[in-house]
Amino acid sequence: MFELGLETLKKKVISLFVVASDMGFLGTRAIWLSDLNLLLQIAILAILIIGINFAKKKNFVVHGRILTLAVILNAILILFIMIPSLIGGFGFFLTELYSVGALIILGHAILGSITEVLGAILIFRKFGNVKRWMRIEASLWFISIFLGFSFYIYYYV
Repeated sequence: MFELGLETLKKKVISLFVVASDMGFLGTRAIWLSDLNLLLQIAILAILIIGINFAKKKNFVVHGRILTLAVILNAILILFIMIPSLIGGFGFFLTELYSVGALIILGHAILGSITEVLGAILIFRKFGNVKRWMRIEASLWFISIFLGFSFYIYYYV
C-alpha cells in the first residue's frame, strides 16, 4: 500500500528535481525548488530583522520565538532543498572547483552550516554571554544569506 524507506524518499526527492528541471516561476534558469528556496530565504531575512527589532525593544521572549522559527524553517530548507541540490550538483562542483561559482558554493555551504548549528545552540542558550554570540550569529547569517543570493544570481540569472 505505502512504500516506506530511504530509497522511496530518495526517489521522490530526485523526481522533484527531474520534473521541475526547467519549471522555475521567477523567470530565471532556476528550477522551481530553487525559486521557492529564494523566496523563503527572503522571508527568513524578514523574520530575522523583525526578531532583532524585538530584541532591541527588550522583548526577548518574542525575539526568541521568532528566531527559533527562523532557525527551524532554515533547517527544513537546508535538509530538503539545499543538501539534495548540493549532492545532485557535486560532480559539477568538482569539475569547477576553482571557479567563482564553486567558491561561492563552498563559502555558502560552510558558513551556512556554521550559522545553522550556532543558531540551534543559541536556541538552547548554551553560551555564557548570549548577547555577544547573538551578534556574531546575526552577522554570520547575513553574510550567509548574501552568499546564497550571490549563488542564485551567479548560476540562474
